[in-house]
Amino acid sequence: MKKNNLEQRHRRCFMLRKILNMMKLTTLLFFVALLQVAATSTYSQTQKISLNFQNKTLSEVFAVIEQNSDYSFFYKNELLKGAKLKTGHYENTMVSEVLDDVLRDENLTYTSKGKLVMILSKDEAANGMGLQQQKTVTGKVTDLGGMPLPGVSVVIKGTTSGTITDFDGKFTLPKVHGNGILIFSFVGMKTQELQIEGKTAFSIVMEEDAIGIEEVVAVGYGTIRKSDLTGSVSKINVEKSSERSVTSIEQMLQGQVSGVQIIQNTGAPGSGITFAIRGATSISGSNQPLIVIDGYPVDSDNGGVKMSGGSQSGYLGNVPQDNALANLNPGDIESVEILKDASATAIYGSRASNGVVMITTKRGKAGTNRIEYNFRYDISQLPKKINVLNTADYIAYSNEAYLNSGQDSTYKAAAIAKYMETNTNWQDLIYRTAFVNNHQLTFSGGEEKMKYAVALNYLNQEGIVKNSNFDRGSIRVNLDREMSKKFKVGVSMSSTISKNKAAMQSSSINDVSMSVVRGALSSRPLDSPYTAEDELDQSFLGNPLTLVTLADDQNRMTTLLANMFAEYTIVKDLIFKVNGGINTTSTHRDFYHPRGTTLGNLEGGYAYRGHTNSFNYLTEYTLSYNKTINKKHRISAVTGYTWQEWTRRSLGLSLLNFPNDNLLYYDLSSAASISKPTTSTQQWGLSSFIGRLNYSFDSRYLVTFTGRADGSTRLAEGNKWDFFPSLALGWNVHNEAFMKKQKVISEFKVRTSYGFSGNQAIAVGATKASLSTTGSVINESIQTGYTQANMANDDLHWEITRQINAGIDLAFMEGRITFGFDYYNKLTEDLLIALTIPPSNGFTRYNTNQGTVENQGYEFDLGGKILTGKFRWDASGNLSINRNKIVDLGGLESFMGPTFGAVGNQSLHIAKVGSPIGSFYGYRIDGIYQNQEEIDAGPVDPVTPKPGSFKFRDISGPDGVPDGVISAYDREIIGSPYPDFIFGITNNLSWKDISLSFFIQGSIGQDVINANRYYLDALSRGLSSNVSQEAWNNRWTGEGTSNKYPRATTSASPFSNRFTDFIVEDASFIRLKNVTLSYNLPLGKRAYLKNVKVFASAGNLLTINNYTGYDPEINSKADNSLTPGLDSGSIPQYRTFSMGINVGF
Repeated sequence: MKKNNLEQRHRRCFMLRKILNMMKLTTLLFFVALLQVAATSTYSQTQKISLNFQNKTLSEVFAVIEQNSDYSFFYKNELLKGAKLKTGHYENTMVSEVLDDVLRDENLTYTSKGKLVMILSKDEAANGMGLQQQKTVTGKVTDLGGMPLPGVSVVIKGTTSGTITDFDGKFTLPKVHGNGILIFSFVGMKTQELQIEGKTAFSIVMEEDAIGIEEVVAVGYGTIRKSDLTGSVSKINVEKSSERSVTSIEQMLQGQVSGVQIIQNTGAPGSGITFAIRGATSISGSNQPLIVIDGYPVDSDNGGVKMSGGSQSGYLGNVPQDNALANLNPGDIESVEILKDASATAIYGSRASNGVVMITTKRGKAGTNRIEYNFRYDISQLPKKINVLNTADYIAYSNEAYLNSGQDSTYKAAAIAKYMETNTNWQDLIYRTAFVNNHQLTFSGGEEKMKYAVALNYLNQEGIVKNSNFDRGSIRVNLDREMSKKFKVGVSMSSTISKNKAAMQSSSINDVSMSVVRGALSSRPLDSPYTAEDELDQSFLGNPLTLVTLADDQNRMTTLLANMFAEYTIVKDLIFKVNGGINTTSTHRDFYHPRGTTLGNLEGGYAYRGHTNSFNYLTEYTLSYNKTINKKHRISAVTGYTWQEWTRRSLGLSLLNFPNDNLLYYDLSSAASISKPTTSTQQWGLSSFIGRLNYSFDSRYLVTFTGRADGSTRLAEGNKWDFFPSLALGWNVHNEAFMKKQKVISEFKVRTSYGFSGNQAIAVGATKASLSTTGSVINESIQTGYTQANMANDDLHWEITRQINAGIDLAFMEGRITFGFDYYNKLTEDLLIALTIPPSNGFTRYNTNQGTVENQGYEFDLGGKILTGKFRWDASGNLSINRNKIVDLGGLESFMGPTFGAVGNQSLHIAKVGSPIGSFYGYRIDGIYQNQEEIDAGPVDPVTPKPGSFKFRDISGPDGVPDGVISAYDREIIGSPYPDFIFGITNNLSWKDISLSFFIQGSIGQDVINANRYYLDALSRGLSSNVSQEAWNNRWTGEGTSNKYPRATTSASPFSNRFTDFIVEDASFIRLKNVTLSYNLPLGKRAYLKNVKVFASAGNLLTINNYTGYDPEINSKADNSLTPGLDSGSIPQYRTFSMGINVGF
């Protein structure tokens, strides 16, 4: 109780302090925004200007005043006809005085309200036709099929006043001038202007616009019209993300984009991801894409604290990596673009070989002040459990194993009745039904010169393993201010506080003591987690419930990403922009295993405290030019310079032998033993020059040239700089004259690109020799000194990826059906590899550049509006095929991945020329020996098999041919972690205010090492481990009884300590990833409400697969590029049921 009270009090205080700090920051930002608005209002009423003009028309005079003030003018053009040319010189003069002077000799006057000036005739003014004659206007906006259009912008022309339509397509606009003009605009629809002419009620029908449909696409350091796009870029519709059962961005993106494979490494809250765009390109470097949030490149690695130091430091080395995107709220996202080919990614140079993910967050829109609240409640459950033996079967299994091994049975008849009193289902004890609460409150809106968006989010997510949870609180503030017609500034700021209480999981196959999943599967059913007094049995080493209840692993993270820009229009079409920002991450890790856990008993209580601070800042200077000449020549160009610098500091300390476990890691001074602290400080920087030129001739012929020169402090002199160029061509065939008469094809684009990008994921200091402290005995005492820790290589350089891409984009029947196809070939050269060298050199590893990896693939996208009108059905799908292959290893034929002690200290993965990265490498099993004659006729096996033992295949020998002996030469590639193809299918159906969507995801052809079967199915663990019901029911009990599962034995060497294809499984799956049903409630006359939507959703509802583990989507060792496709002791994916509400005011 003392531990729990202390932990809860600490957690409450921590969260309270953080929430108070966020509230203070929010209040400060609101006051800044309000002061800006107030200052604008006051300034505009008393503004003085200096003007000098000669022989100008009145419209030109008004334009000059607008350029030099905050005023906007509204007038009918016919009123100014016949007015005299004006000449004037004014110094520090009130705007009202200037207007009085220029209108003195005309039959014109003006009226003003705030920053709006209306010019009208004196007769109109006498009849009260000024801005004061206002009325309320209402209406409804629909499409040609009569369906209401929500979100249509309705603005009074010449003003910043406006609103948007609600979910029924209705709008109400107060204080509208009787002779005003309303402008209706919506993406994909033709913009319309409507003269009010005294009316107060309107019915507006909007038509689709082919030009309007072609939205702009973010491509890095700017945007480009989709029709002018020559690269391979996918834009994801994130509109419905708040309704789906997702808590992070990558869950929202899974299966939505061709060429992109996203795997949730485990089902733990906030767990890491494997995010691959067009395949894996590196063996030892990162294969994660570059993430860019509102123009700021951020690291995929969030700097989480990894345990190091102390005798047990290896335990947490196996914990899967954290997920940087887990701290980004999906509800804040406006759009996501995936840059895939060299034309799109070259602008990011040395960080773009794995693709780029462009994330744009929501910003305020003029004329639409809104308050929106979203709430979602989730219920998460384990979809299935693995069937292991109950007590009766376990006793029978144990007795049979002992008899088969020539020993007496362990459980005698007299004692069996006592053991049968206990029948523990360990999976029931560690798993639970978990609950998630997700709240989002958003304020957005503004006027033309000042727009804002503020979002507050709180997520509380329980894990499906007891005593695990993830809490996240965040605030995001986006402000945009137009200081003048030429000068704009903006701020994007987000801060997140998260706390992750992790359940213990380990990817080490034999690490029972550190994995609750492994413990729940292997623990005996006849053992109880409790003592006779109904207390937790802490004397039972390996008790999974003890690990769940007492082990404490807390990860707290605070992030801040702040970015500010200033933009100045030098002359028309030429814009200079300065961008600067900071990105900080502070991570704390507190870890304690008390007595009662295996590690706690071993060390007398074991604590670890670690802290990592990461800081980077960015400065960018860009000059952009956009010009259309003679309506045929469209030029878009950007050039600039960027500098980004990083600093990372970390500290870790392990302590053991505590007098008691009452204070956990809060009283480190009481520990009797303290390990040597581990500290690290890293600094590096990246200096870059960028350039991109887009040219379009007559909207038919397109050319894009992109280049970036990067210089990195990570590399030695002579290799610091490299240039990454790309060239892309496009042809809009549908704009040719010979295509004009046909009506079927509305878009037909052919495009191709070729270019280079890089991977700078080289360890800081890798090019230099480093020192480490060591101790030597001199004169019978230990003296501390330094020794060289690594073999330097000052010739290390970038991994370079060159890529060719060819694609077509088609649309039929005015965009009702769309189709896209891409072919690509990516060749990554100069792979960074750690070679094994003879110990005589003084080192065992040497980092060098050698080797080539190829990724070749095809991408297909298909979309269609199947039904339109009152009942709508839209569908889209994508399919991707990628083939990964190691082409060269610099003269080597292959090298092995890391070893796993539980499999005879052998590697499970291999890098081999002609095969994919991280292919599975092991023995093949040819069934079960049925009798001694088969054993005698088979190959010689040093383990001396018996009838009922596994039969291993003789594949090769020292001479490359079968030699009649089972040895290491008989290993070969026995599986690949990469799918043959992946796909996603989305369907959206709607009728009136009811909408239904469902999403199907598939991955076909990949294999997974189901390492849990290593001890569950070998039937060779005797009393130390439980086994699967499937293996027990189908075991070998005599000749002809089974050719799959062996006989039960007490051997402690499953599979003869060999990694075999027996535990490699087909992990293909088709999954009903999400189903969402929503309903827009009719609002009636509730003017204070903009919309009310309720929804229900289900995630991971159904999975079709033949995988015998928990779930085929898993990657336990994602922290190593050479060890993909492993399922070992990790928390599985979960099924989720959600309900929620969205309310707009």
